[in-house]
Amino acid sequence: MKNSFLLISIVFIYISSASAQSAIDQEQLLTKLSNDWMTATMNRDENILNKIVAPEFTLGGTNLEIASLPRVLWMKNTMENLQIDSVKYIQMKVNVIDDVAIVQSVFYWSVAFKGGAVTENTVNLVDTWIKREQGWQVVSRLVVD
Repeated sequence: MKNSFLLISIVFIYISSASAQSAIDQEQLLTKLSNDWMTATMNRDENILNKIVAPEFTLGGTNLEIASLPRVLWMKNTMENLQIDSVKYIQMKVNVIDDVAIVQSVFYWSVAFKGGAVTENTVNLVDTWIKREQGWQVVSRLVVD
């Protein structure tokens, strides 16, 4: 009986440890993908953006009166209208729940839109990611007031 209890305890600890490590691995991967996404945005790297940004991606805010920007317009702005000098995540918290992840962050960037003046901005973001067959993709970004 004692041997069975010991064996069950060891198996439980191993499974718990493996599960915790898997969650840490997913958090690290999503942190890397978030950074890759912003670097690709700054560099206008369409190949990487097409892998990371889901077809149904939208960019929105907390004001429900203003429509979210669909992926096609976000990509057009990224590829043609934004000149990004620098990007940096100041803080980031990743929460993984099965095949969904919420990434909350404080983000800094220096950017000009359509050749206008360069502005520096720090914003709070909430990104929603979904794990798919080809890997994680971001489906939504909310800019939080």
